Amino acid sequence: MRKKIKWSCYISIVLLIFFLPHCVQIVRFHSVIFTTIEEVDSHDYGVVFGAYVRDDATLTDVTFERIEAAVLLYQHQKIQRLFISGDNGSNQQVDVMAEYAISRGVAKDHIITDYLGIDTHDTCWHFADIAKRGVLITQGYHLPRSLYFCESENIYASGLAVNHLDLLTSRGDNLLSVYAIRTWRFVREAGLTWLFMLGLYDKISNEAESMNAMP
Repeated sequence: MRKKIKWSCYISIVLLIFFLPHCVQIVRFHSVIFTTIEEVDSHDYGVVFGAYVRDDATLTDVTFERIEAAVLLYQHQKIQRLFISGDNGSNQQVDVMAEYAISRGVAKDHIITDYLGIDTHDTCWHFADIAKRGVLITQGYHLPRSLYFCESENIYASGLAVNHLDLLTSRGDNLLSVYAIRTWRFVREAGLTWLFMLGLYDKISNEAESMNAMP
């Protein structure tokens, strides 16, 4: 019994250490993460993080939510320009997202494309060469880490959690699958936060969003 208690304590301590940095970022940035278009302060730029695009150049749920939310911010005059950053070597995701935005009424000369946004830090790093303020446009699970990474580049940003805008008709029918994905993403965000803190993220990250569904 004592051994079980001892091991339970060890495991609890390890889990606490593992998840603590990410939880700290969640608390730190809570006040600048918004869930509606109306709440977002006006900025010159909206930063759209690239995500997976299918082989037939159609948008997955993850990608659609991000670029559609950016279009809505633009239409509501919350942002004046879109900075679309992603891995264009992956089915030309940046071009596909930019073409979608243009088809929805965003002026072509109001879009800046970054074809080397291979991971979240790359996007923040490249955007820092253009501006120091903006709205980060991505899913809520991704925002605390995105804001943390951008802060490291002296970018003072807020975030729009696009998964709260009801842009999808369904977020999944299988509750077990939905919660499994959400749990995995929480673990993944915690792990990537630790890698960044340890200075290893830029050395090993090839972070391109690959999930097709967005529970």
